[in-house]
Formats: sequence, structure tokens, C-alpha cells
Amino acid sequence: MSSLLLNLSSKSSLRKLALRCQTLRMFSSSTTNPFLLHRATPCGEEAQMTEFLMFDPAKEEYFTILDKPLPKDLIKSKLVGSSHGWGVYLSSPDYILISNYPSSSKSNPKIIDLPPRPSLNGSQTELVSGVAMSSSPEEEDCIIAVKYMGRPVSIYTPNKETKGFLLAMSTRLFDYFEQSKLMYSKRDQRFYMPSSGGHHLWSWVGLPSTTPQYHELKFHNLPQFSHSELQLFDSCYRAHELVESPSGQRFLLKWYVESPANKSLVFNCSGTTRFMVFREEEDMNMCYTEDIGDLCIFLGNNEPFCVKASSFPGLNPNSIYFLGEGYGEGYGVYDIATKTPRSFTPKSTPNCCSEQIVLPYWIPPMSH
Repeated sequence: MSSLLLNLSSKSSLRKLALRCQTLRMFSSSTTNPFLLHRATPCGEEAQMTEFLMFDPAKEEYFTILDKPLPKDLIKSKLVGSSHGWGVYLSSPDYILISNYPSSSKSNPKIIDLPPRPSLNGSQTELVSGVAMSSSPEEEDCIIAVKYMGRPVSIYTPNKETKGFLLAMSTRLFDYFEQSKLMYSKRDQRFYMPSSGGHHLWSWVGLPSTTPQYHELKFHNLPQFSHSELQLFDSCYRAHELVESPSGQRFLLKWYVESPANKSLVFNCSGTTRFMVFREEEDMNMCYTEDIGDLCIFLGNNEPFCVKASSFPGLNPNSIYFLGEGYGEGYGVYDIATKTPRSFTPKSTPNCCSEQIVLPYWIPPMSH
């Protein structure tokens, strides 16, 4: 009996060691690949561990890692967005936290308190449409922007004496930005926010003295569409994303998703029918393109990011990797040249679990 117990204990130790090695390979290499954090579930006795189900878009397969459970400060919080591998969490009654859990080394995850959410009428600050960061919050000059539903935009400077402020937008123009996403431009050192119709941008530098600028976009080289294509576009739910490449080139993406009977408000990517991509030229001129070269773009519950496909073997160049909002199913890759979306069908599909504790999102490449 003792021999049997020893054998079982050894197997258990080996399994934990193998999982730990897998964790180390993912999080301790010089630069990680982009990954999708698909699911995080508590497991083990009294949920002492958290199992992370990751998806590798280059190999199109899942892998699992084990680590410590969700930190206590985050258990009752809701992840509403991510940037630079850091999550932004809302907590009751008006707290907001940021943490590098679980995308970086999770042996000692960092949690930073931000100033309370704006005190406004209604439940506007219960819903967040966009999150963006100028850099990792570990850097001294980090600026964080959180776009709530409606008009509020909070700016946070966690490493400064002035921890945050509410950005004042023009009420006359801001109705076009009710559900907008956010993006930070390293090239311009400014935050950008596309309008819900995709025809305008707000931008600001992220300082208390900032004056938001309003930009009108001009579109060129538009393709010709058939009557049936135009009807299809009119029936789709649309989202607009702005993303910047490592070289500073910016792209505006128009994302068309079919909803069943056009009644669902859930942005479910399994209905993705088309992306239209516009390359930014001078003076806010947007030129339609079907070729972004060696680049691939990642869209989802994270600030959009862009990488060189050749730097990560297995990724498809001239493509968009997409993920549905919230916990909705649907993620895949879109070939810009052929205008073809493809849902991922990995070699092994994970079992459905109702104990998801972290919103799915793409984790950008990170250096360690």
C-alpha cells in the first residue's frame, strides 16, 4: 500500500512539475507569443489553484497551466478590459483596480488601487466600453484611460501625485462616441477614440490640462459594393477599432457582425461577415486597403494591438485575429486579402465550464 501511495504521489508531483514548467516556458521566455486567455476556473481542494485554459493562435491549439487562485481583492471584481497585459477591474461600490494577474508571472501578482469611479446619475459607470494605457503601469509615466458608457472618460496616473481626473468632452459632439473603444498612440503620445459611426475621432494627451481635439476623417479608394452586399452591411452590427502598428502606421477597422434576426445586442464574432480596413495617410485621410503586409491585428476585450507575423512563426500575415465581447462564443482569423473569416476549430475543444472567473482576452507579446 505504501508503495502504491508513493507511486501516486510521484505521478502527482510529476504532473505539477510538468504544468509548472509549461507555465515557466510561457511567462519567462525573453518575449512571449500572443495568446488568448480563453478561460480561468478554480480547481483543487477549496479552489486553492486556478486552471488557465490558453489558446495559441499560431498552433491553433489549447494548453493548460495551473497557478495560484485569483487574488482575494479581485474575487468580487469584474474584469472590464485589458492593455499591456494588465486587467482593469470594477469593484463595488465604486472601486477600480488594475492588476497584471494572470498575464505576467503570477507568483506575486501586482494590484494597484485607482481613484473611485466618477459619481454620476444612473449606472453609466457600471459599464465600460474601452480601456487603454500609455505603457505598463509599472512605468513611472503610465497614463490609463477608461471609457464608460455615455460621456464619462476617466484618466488615471497611478504613479503621480494627482491620481486621476474626469475628462470633459463637448456635449454637443460626444453623442457620437457613446460606446467607443480606446487606443493609445505611441507615435503621437495621445489617446484616440473613434466615433460609433467611424467617421470621427477624439484625441487627447492624457494630462489634466489637456484639451480634447475633434478630428473628421476623410475616406478614399472606397470599393464598389453590389446591392446585396449593401443590404447585408445594413443588417449587421458594426464596431470600429483603431490600431497602431509597431512602426507607427495606424489603421481604422470597420467590423461587421450578423446578429440573429438583427435583435441581439451581443457582439458574437461567430457571425463575423466582413472587415473593412483603412490605412491612415496624412491629414486624417483614410485609404481603403486589402493589404497590411506582414502585420496581423488582435481585436477583443483588450486594447487592440498589432504585431509582425514573421516575428511569431505560425501567425498569418495580412490577417485580423478576433474575439467576441463579454463571454460570448466566437473567435477566429480573418484573411484581409480574400475577405474570408474562419472560426478556429482547434485539435481539442475544451469542455464548457460555468465557473469562468476572468473575461477572455488576447495577451500581447511581453518581454520578461
